[in-house]
Amino acid sequence: MVAVLTKTEGVALYIQVRESLRKQIEKRLLEPGQKLPSEDELATQFGVSRMTVRQGITDLIDEGVLYRRRGVGTFVAQFHIERDHNRLSNFFETAQAEGFEAEIQVLVREVVPAKLMVAKALGLYETEPVIRIQSLRLANGIPLTIYDEYVPYKLCHELLQKDLSSQPAWLFLESYGYKVKRAVQKIEARLADAEMAGLLEMEEGTPILYKQRIVLAEDGTPVEFILCYNRGDRYSVKTTLVR
Repeated sequence: MVAVLTKTEGVALYIQVRESLRKQIEKRLLEPGQKLPSEDELATQFGVSRMTVRQGITDLIDEGVLYRRRGVGTFVAQFHIERDHNRLSNFFETAQAEGFEAEIQVLVREVVPAKLMVAKALGLYETEPVIRIQSLRLANGIPLTIYDEYVPYKLCHELLQKDLSSQPAWLFLESYGYKVKRAVQKIEARLADAEMAGLLEMEEGTPILYKQRIVLAEDGTPVEFILCYNRGDRYSVKTTLVR
């Protein structure tokens, strides 16, 4: 499975070990959750020392590609989707950039009276009609995120008939003249309840990354309010901090 390495000038042996393991993971020769051979076995297969193997493995652990369970061994980590929260992007853009096959399953599409939290976020009166769209987002067939989206009914009632399996609601709103400019959001840790756990195929009480987002048009009009529940073991957030 592993070729003996060559002493290529300028490329350290531990780097060759690291990149060989990475390629095996990328090609699915090593599957998520699979246990790696022991360091001694890998050292024999690669034709290097155990310390060299350990150094290459440590780099992959630091990246989150592998993880170690004390007294058990080293395993291939489950893949993550990393969202860049410095810009407003959609799920398909992120998945495509990271090489995942994206899918959206619309679970609920209905007109409901705005609850207090939704009304405040969208600048509406309480009980004013809003379109609610609940969807499940998957990458490579694995459920990652539950979206609960709310859009003022008066802005775009045609949204009830649109195909939302390939793009988010706010992109349709732009075609109706509501050019999206920015979004305000907050993120916090929560625990999955029974309904979320069932949809996300995880155990009840497992940590999730909860997000609230208000999407705003160029003139400051709130056009969408989103409640988002992300699997904590498959989803990560990247931001850039400037001082």
